[in-house]
Amino acid sequence: MARLLKLGIAVGMVTLLSGCDLFDDDDDAVEVVIPPVVEPAPEPVTIVDTAVANGSFTTLVAALQATGLDATLDDADGNFTVFAPTDAAFELLGEETINALLNDTDSLSEILTYHVLDSQVDSTAAIGAAGTTVATVNGASLGLSLSGDNLLVNTSTVTTVDIMTDNGIIHVIDAVLMPPMPTDASAQTIAEVAVGNPDLSTLVIALQTADLVGALSDPDAQFTVFAPTNAAFAMIDPALLEAILADSDALTAILLQHVVSGAAVDAINAFALSGTSVETMSGAMIPIAINPETDSLTVGGANVTVTDIQTANGIVHVIDMVIVGDVELPTPVSSSIVDVAVEAGSFTTLMSLLRSTGLDTVLADLDTEFTVFAPTDAAFAQVDEATLAALANDADALTNVLTYHVISGATILQDAAVSVAQSDMRLVEMTNGQNAALSLGGSTLYVNTSAVSTADVMADNGVIHIVDQVILPPTPLSDSELSIVDIALANPEFSTLVAALTAADLVSTLADEAGQFTVFAPTNAAFDKIPDATLDALLADTDSLSQVLLQHVVSGATIDSVGAYAANGANVDTVSGEDVAISIVNYAQTTDSADAEVAYDAVSNLLVGGSNSAQPGFTLYVFDNDLGTAGSACNDACSENWPPVLVTDGMASGIPGLSAVMREDGSMQATFLGRPLYFFASDVEAGDTNGDSVGGVWFAESTPQTVLNVQGATVTVTDIAASNGVIHVIDTVITETLE
Repeated sequence: MARLLKLGIAVGMVTLLSGCDLFDDDDDAVEVVIPPVVEPAPEPVTIVDTAVANGSFTTLVAALQATGLDATLDDADGNFTVFAPTDAAFELLGEETINALLNDTDSLSEILTYHVLDSQVDSTAAIGAAGTTVATVNGASLGLSLSGDNLLVNTSTVTTVDIMTDNGIIHVIDAVLMPPMPTDASAQTIAEVAVGNPDLSTLVIALQTADLVGALSDPDAQFTVFAPTNAAFAMIDPALLEAILADSDALTAILLQHVVSGAAVDAINAFALSGTSVETMSGAMIPIAINPETDSLTVGGANVTVTDIQTANGIVHVIDMVIVGDVELPTPVSSSIVDVAVEAGSFTTLMSLLRSTGLDTVLADLDTEFTVFAPTDAAFAQVDEATLAALANDADALTNVLTYHVISGATILQDAAVSVAQSDMRLVEMTNGQNAALSLGGSTLYVNTSAVSTADVMADNGVIHIVDQVILPPTPLSDSELSIVDIALANPEFSTLVAALTAADLVSTLADEAGQFTVFAPTNAAFDKIPDATLDALLADTDSLSQVLLQHVVSGATIDSVGAYAANGANVDTVSGEDVAISIVNYAQTTDSADAEVAYDAVSNLLVGGSNSAQPGFTLYVFDNDLGTAGSACNDACSENWPPVLVTDGMASGIPGLSAVMREDGSMQATFLGRPLYFFASDVEAGDTNGDSVGGVWFAESTPQTVLNVQGATVTVTDIAASNGVIHVIDTVITETLE
């Protein structure tokens, strides 16, 4: 009945409408307008949304959530710039520090808001602001500067710029920014603060000798003082220091170039000055820089170790080296470089070789200045006896080696050498006409791969820097008629590499005579470290294989060994689009800590058991039958004769290149550059090598004291010249890059 009623009403309405002529074609017809469909506005993508989605900021997101700051940065109406540390950046703080901060939300909030600006500053604006400071939401300021093409925020490097969101901009940084600690100015003057600090007693003596205490006691003045510690002064040859203290002009000039007058420059403003120079009271311009490897501020090549000691008349920053600069130094005694070397008593081999070539007479010339990088007797003892004997019988070759340790016509002190190492051009020309590379590894100065152990040993005609290895000149790259591919095909040690290049269809690329390439070439033994199943899968996957192979290739440049040494601490672009890290690894500088499973014996160049191993100091071995496997092939009865180096604290530690693999019994075994490590049961005492060459498959694991490293792979042979570039041989396939 209801349906009939509805139908009747509908028919009636149609009849009624028809009678009203609404649909007639006359001018009075009514137009029916259909309103447009309004799409809902898209949800805004905020800084927090972007950080969460990225996956590389999990610690940052957790910290924001712990403090409630995620809500602030999730506000779509906000307007922010965030300098965002990655998870890797937070890891540099250490797990203990991170956990402590997560439990102290007040301190954590201070740190997090120090990474945030209350306006949008893109990379163009940030680069334009380099050399200045910018205020953060925290209230403290950040220093912006440039290092080459890199934008620095305080001492952190911006690795990715301009990640745009609907409420601001993210710039990715490689280290967490720590806000400056607020300190009240002391009622004491700079001079009084120095007198009260026992680590600055030598500086105080120097100031008193130069009659500068009164100047730095003036309460109406403002100074910035870069104060060398007693240890910094102790780095100067004692005879030279005594001569400087007796020469008022030289002493005053040196001290005044540690002082900036008329301004109290705090650390943040100093960060902003990175890449520039400041004028000191001596009139000298002293360069300000940030060491990208250590993220530390340097002044005139000296590391700033303590910042922002506030005083009544300025600020003191403590440094670890005396800034000598271009000050003309007094000569303590009339001693040539030869006299100083003979008197030292630790250069008998060097002096013998110099005399055999007549170069001792050259270096005794008081009318010429020299900078000599002098290997000790211990350094010469590391050279193969056959090599040393061959040099002794070849005067020309020996002269070439010896003059490669000398810079003629200049006295280059440590601070000047460090400044070169921090510059874009890290090369110096040696007396034999070839270049050598100066670089920094942490605070260690390297000449090629030789570390300077003692600097600034002064002589009347120059300076000696003591080095821990003999510096052999590189073989000049000669003209070759063979391409990189031709050389690889002719060398049976590269047969797996050639097979891989063929499978990836890259042979023609590296055979191109019009190109210039630097190839880090893994040997067959390097490929053998990859488990057989993994290697077979890689060779069958041409896309992945091409990516792996191309990250061994630098295009458009022939980088010889010296150029590679100069890149120590830097990254280079590969054809794959990924960067690889270049570094110099000095195993002799490692320490056998209480938790170390593996240590390095600098005398024998062998790997030995660390303090946390079952046999500290005993020789370690590798097993060739492990090659091609995913772990250890020595189990059960085999492991009784060759006990594995076990990792019991979760992570293998002691020297660079360590990792761990799981054994059949579930225990973890230490590996070095992918090779499992073992002891030998028949070694009776530390230093024994009874297991070396057993069965032709067991070998004592050795490595040179200092090596060139490319993304975890050791360079074993350098400078194989090709018609279209150069090959450097490596012992490990680069399967992982910085990305």
